[in-house]
Amino acid sequence: MRIAAAAIAIVLAGCASTDADRPPSLVPPPEATAAPSSDPRVAELQTSMTELLERLDVLNARIAKLESGTPASSPAGPAASLPPVVAAPPPSTGGLKPAAPQAQPAAPQTQPAPLRAAGIADDYRNALVLFGKSRFAEARAAFQQVFDAEPSGELADNALYWIGETYFAAADYPNAMKYYERVTKEYGETNKAPDALFKTGLAFEKSGDLAMARRAFDECIRRYPYSTPAASAKLELKRIKY
Repeated sequence: MRIAAAAIAIVLAGCASTDADRPPSLVPPPEATAAPSSDPRVAELQTSMTELLERLDVLNARIAKLESGTPASSPAGPAASLPPVVAAPPPSTGGLKPAAPQAQPAAPQTQPAPLRAAGIADDYRNALVLFGKSRFAEARAAFQQVFDAEPSGELADNALYWIGETYFAAADYPNAMKYYERVTKEYGETNKAPDALFKTGLAFEKSGDLAMARRAFDECIRRYPYSTPAASAKLELKRIKY
């Protein structure tokens, strides 16, 4: 009996090991596997990237215009060969002191073109920041102000495109397509036209009209074959089912 009791005591002692004697677990606790909290700086970085891409688009458009433009005419022309104009002597006043010339009213001062362009660019950047913060209604109004300030300027097509983007982000696809269509029709040769045509296809796809989506993607490939949106349109045609 003493031998059996001793054996049972040894077995119980072996099973009574504490957690400190066990090897560390390889499975992390639940807290370690929890998803990291969202960082507000991510939205700011995305906005900055969008702004940089927009600036690259504008610079590329300017370079294309400069390369295709004709050089300015030389100031030397027919007018340069004319003899100089000699001012006539002032009329005699008979010894009287001539009257002082009357001051002309000052012309209304207008804002210099560079300052005006810089102000529009700042407004455009602020609108992009609002869009990056998902404040779509405010961003839409800000982009509209940019467009109204200079409808024929370099940022006009960008402003219209981003107005469409505010509607697209809010799942208002009919209104988004209205602004995309304005870009492709009124500014068909600008840098945002290929993007607008591609996003038109995506809007049709989101709306469930796959036939019209295919037509938009095909048109994007046909009109802008070497653009990045055209490459995206080709991938989208392979992905979706008809």
